[in-house]
This record gives sequence, C-alpha cells and structure tokens, in this order.
Amino acid sequence: MRKLLTRRVVILCLTAAALLMLATSPMAGAAKVKLSYWHFLGSDMGKRHEALVAEFNKTHPDIEVEPLYSGNAWTMRDKLLASVAGKQPPDISMIDQFWAAQLASTGAIIKMQDLMDGPNGVDKSDFSKLALATATYEGDIWTMPYAMSNIVLYYNKDMFKAVGLDPEKPPTTWDELAEYAKKLTRDVNGDGKTDEWGLSFPVTAGTGTVYYYITFLWQAGGELYNADETKVAFNSQAGVDALKYWIKLVQVDGTVPLSPPTEGFTVGRIAMEMASSSTLETRQAKCKFPIGVAHIPAGKQRVTGVGGNNLAIFKTTAAKQAAAWEFVKWMSSTENNLKWAIQTGYTPLRTSVVNSQAYKDYIKANPEVGVMSDQMSVARPRPNNETYPEVSRILGLAVEKALFSKEDPKALLDAAAAESDEYIKSVLKK
Repeated sequence: MRKLLTRRVVILCLTAAALLMLATSPMAGAAKVKLSYWHFLGSDMGKRHEALVAEFNKTHPDIEVEPLYSGNAWTMRDKLLASVAGKQPPDISMIDQFWAAQLASTGAIIKMQDLMDGPNGVDKSDFSKLALATATYEGDIWTMPYAMSNIVLYYNKDMFKAVGLDPEKPPTTWDELAEYAKKLTRDVNGDGKTDEWGLSFPVTAGTGTVYYYITFLWQAGGELYNADETKVAFNSQAGVDALKYWIKLVQVDGTVPLSPPTEGFTVGRIAMEMASSSTLETRQAKCKFPIGVAHIPAGKQRVTGVGGNNLAIFKTTAAKQAAAWEFVKWMSSTENNLKWAIQTGYTPLRTSVVNSQAYKDYIKANPEVGVMSDQMSVARPRPNNETYPEVSRILGLAVEKALFSKEDPKALLDAAAAESDEYIKSVLKK
C-alpha cells in the first residue's frame, strides 16, 4: 500500500546532511540563549516536530529551544492570548494561520517581513504565493510559513469494490459525491440500523466545521465577507445552497453520521472522509485496507481550503529575538521543509522543495501525495483579519444547528450574519 522505503531513505539522507553541518549563528561566542516555544502538534506528529527542535539544538550550541506542547490549537490559542494580555508570552509560538491578525493588532509579535528582508534574511520569492498569503495581514508578512495542507477526499477502495464502484474513479462533483455516499451507506447485518456510512466530515460547531463549510460556500460561488471585509456575505444564495447540500447528506440521505463511530474511517465503517492532507501518513499507518486520495468534489467552482500552521516571534529582548529568528529560519529552510513534507502530508511551501529531485522521487513513489500537491492550484486560505475567529465561531453554531435541527437554513444564516456584522462593526470602531 505504501512505498515507505523511499520516504525513509530520503529522511535519513536529510538528517545525516543536517547533522554534518553545524549551523552558523551570528550569536557565536555569546552566552547560550534559552527560548520557550509553544506548539499544538500532538501524537506522532508532535514527536517528529520535537525531534526537529532537538536537531536544531544540537546544531546550534549557543541557542536552546525548549518546546512545550500546549494542547490542541484552540486550547493553545486561548492560552496564548491570555499570555499576551498578561505580558508573559512565549518567545516563539506555532500559530494557526489566521491568528496572525489578532496577534499583530495587539503589537505582541514582530513583523516577519522585516526579518525576511534584512541582512540575515531569506529569499521570499522561494515561498509560494499561497504560503505567504497565509502569513499576511494588511499587506505585510507577520509570521513565517511553516506547514500547509488542504482538504482532500480519502476513500476506502475495498468498500468501493464491495458496492460495485470503481476504486480508481472517485466522485468529482457534488452530485457524484451524494450518489456514491448513498451506495456506500449500508445496513450490513440487516437489523434495520446503519452499520457503514458513505461519508464523513466535521458537523459540530468549531473551526474545523467552518473551515469545511467555507470551502463548500466558495465552491457554490459565494464569499464569507464582502470585498472590504466590513460585513459578512455567507447568507447569500450560495451560502444557503452549500448548507442545504450538507443538510441533504445528513438528514435526507442519511449518509453522513452526526455521531460518527470512533476512528470510523480507520476501522472500515466510513467509506469516504473529507479531511486534511496532513493526516495521510497516520491513516496509512493505521488502515488495513488500500486508501484512495482524491481532490475534494467540486460544485460550481473547483476550490479547496488551505489549512496549516505558521511560526510567530514575540517581542522580548534583542538577543532572544535574534535567536528566535535563527530557529524560525532553520525550521522553514529548504532542507527542513522537504523533510517535513515527506514525514507528514503537509505540502511543500518552497519552490525549491517542489522542484527538488528528492521530492519528485517521493511523489513518483507515492502518487497520492501528488494529488494533494496538485490541488494547491485551486486552494484558498481562510481570511486573515481580526474578526474571522469570532465570525467563525458564530457561523459554526449556525451550521451545527442547521444539521442537528429542522430550522430553516436561510433564517439561521441570516441571524448569524446579523450577529457577525454587529461584531465587525464593534471591532472597526476601535
């Protein structure tokens, strides 16, 4: 199912090369600088990430970065904002891409663009425009792009075969997705209850659900905000159409579970799942069946959402900020971006990585990764403004209510839009 040898060989070569070359630091000879670093990567991915941090420490004897797993993204976001309010933030932090606006507006973080353009900077042109867009607020780059993913469709090829579907022909449109999901939803033991569902995606209020819903909103031809982001626009006809499509899948067709079984896709009880490309490696390690990876099925437009995380440097002392820049620069280097892309399902941020022979060989050995990389051509980042986190919360509650109740979707979106607009107005007045 997987040509793991290629991945392991490439990673070993990269690690060996990194350890052979001690990084040159402008702080050589100075006392060791200790830096606190918060992140929200748990499980195996967190271990890999902290292994990279340890590698940095080995190759930079004048700097010691102390990583701290600080809970999932939303838990850590609350802790981070509280630390900023209390004037005790970490020296460096991983952030979800759309947190940049909130942190920049508080004056808590350093503008990354100044460091990138400085004498000890980096070549911004090597980063994809999409990667830089995820780090940009009001025209300036505030964070360092680190990891980028998109929403893809994973599917169980054995379950496709079981109902007569071609495992090499995944659904490509909304209509096909609904049709396939119906065929794949089954009462296997004949007790009158569904045992296997055709499709799964986030359905409860939260940033994940909104991230997926926005993608369908875009696919329907809609927008989250108006052009100058002074009002929301998700209660348009496109927004209603996207929500009604979800309601059809959940309530009418019964193909998407509101309470999905634990690891339903992994254990073979969910046939298709829309999820982040960053979960590929974990799925391949756990699943006992062949996995298909496809572009997310298209509506009126072909669009997918961009997720991932960036790195922020907080305002502290000059010595700590200089050391933090060395760390951030090293973590996002061509060598480490290549390593991270191969170790995970994250898509390369740098053109030099995409064009490298090592990555081309990896794609050739693992064509499903190429599907994810190709889809970046139609990917869109979430808005990076001060109001998005709260607007996302309000919209998420409306989407959840629409899926779990019989309330009118248009009325729910209108109410969420009115609440969002009032909030935006209050922020713009400040």
